[in-house]
Amino acid sequence: MRIWNRLPRLRRSLLALAFAGVGLAAAASVAWAHEGREVHGFTFDVGFLVEPAYEGQPNGVYLSVTQAGGDHHGSGPASDDGHEHGGTVETSGMAVAVTAEVDPIDGINVHIIPTGFVFAAERVNQADVDGEGHAHVYVDGEKVGRAYGEWFHLKGVAPGDREIRVTLQTNGHSEYVVDGQPVQAVTTISVPAMPPAPEEVGQVEAPEGMGIAIGLEPDPLGGANLKVMPQGFTLAPAKVNAQNVSGEGHPHLYVNGVRLGRIYSPYLHLGKLAPGMNEVRVTLNTNMHQEYAYGGETIEAVTTIHIPDGGASAGTQMDAGQQAQVGVNGLANSLVVEVTHLAADMSASGVPRQMALSPLPGERGGYVAPFIPTVPGAYRFRFVGTIDGLPVDETFTSGPGTFDDVRSATEAQFPRPVPSAREIAGVATAAQQQARDASDASATALTIAVAGLVIGGLGLVTGVGLALYAFRRRGAA
Repeated sequence: MRIWNRLPRLRRSLLALAFAGVGLAAAASVAWAHEGREVHGFTFDVGFLVEPAYEGQPNGVYLSVTQAGGDHHGSGPASDDGHEHGGTVETSGMAVAVTAEVDPIDGINVHIIPTGFVFAAERVNQADVDGEGHAHVYVDGEKVGRAYGEWFHLKGVAPGDREIRVTLQTNGHSEYVVDGQPVQAVTTISVPAMPPAPEEVGQVEAPEGMGIAIGLEPDPLGGANLKVMPQGFTLAPAKVNAQNVSGEGHPHLYVNGVRLGRIYSPYLHLGKLAPGMNEVRVTLNTNMHQEYAYGGETIEAVTTIHIPDGGASAGTQMDAGQQAQVGVNGLANSLVVEVTHLAADMSASGVPRQMALSPLPGERGGYVAPFIPTVPGAYRFRFVGTIDGLPVDETFTSGPGTFDDVRSATEAQFPRPVPSAREIAGVATAAQQQARDASDASATALTIAVAGLVIGGLGLVTGVGLALYAFRRRGAA
């Protein structure tokens, strides 16, 4: 579950109007609950458009689809963490080659081989110096991060045939060109569907004198730049997954306790981090990924960095080396949502209704299916269709730990609750039933009375007849 304390301007406006309609004045104190989930390498964020959701108030299904990197469905030039960079720099004698291999454990290992170029991560964002800088890495035309060294571990690539492209950039992120052509290299790779990487990696006793320190500085264009300073340890990205050699290997990166990736060079660019305090931990690992340790204590370094509220996209954390999440447009024609109200036992209380999704103006990657929930309780949203040609069938259900149920309108009314249309309809139905019951009772009573009169009349006639018969017999005698 993700709790959002900030919303895009349009949704805040809709929210203000909705709150004005139900008379809530304390909008700023309300937390927004959505459910987030990874689907084919995309991040789905689902909930009600306006929360809290009240019965009888205009609302809708809200869906946000984002992906790490640049514009997924046709935008302008690539940017770094949402910032455009200036132009090109003409040079000579510079070239680059690239290879990419699927890692048997996790992700893709990218090897960048430049000519006439030197990686200078320590001078990123500084003045350009001809022949030095860093690389930008793209997957299927979308920028996914910076490479500060020859080796780059790429995570989060969806299965399928993928194009990996690498360009060489100046310290200030301009693109190197030779005779007007970008200094770049392209390779293709078939990425299989792989299970999640194992969380437990084990430990290996470290040689004497091994240690690590780290430095972490905010990047003016977003995210942070991490510097890894090991002692008694040799970085060996070319030997990853090979036989262990004591004293060499690669570090692993953890952010807020979650392992995000591997570090193949002394510098790493972290994508945008969540607002607030973030803990960054780096461990030293063998070629086969076991942690180096002394007496069972992992050799590691830990630091923290505070990201201000305006310094990152809302609540988004990225894999190591990847860019900020960017909204994915163009899905309104490939996805639909099926909405179902659920009874107390979580079974469908009625017929599910399929609704079309429309782009949400003012929010890239945002979609909405408007409707008015007329009954409080739990709701189920099922998204069906395709994304990037891959099948989607994902179900999100409101409730604890996900997004909020629909509330009764009386919860937001003051000082005197007004019955909802549903309640009025229920009362009217009950009254009609009572009237029918009373009518039926009256008709039954009338029938009984008529039957009594008939029976009484028959009794009277019978009595008179018997009396006359008896009188005649006495006269005859």
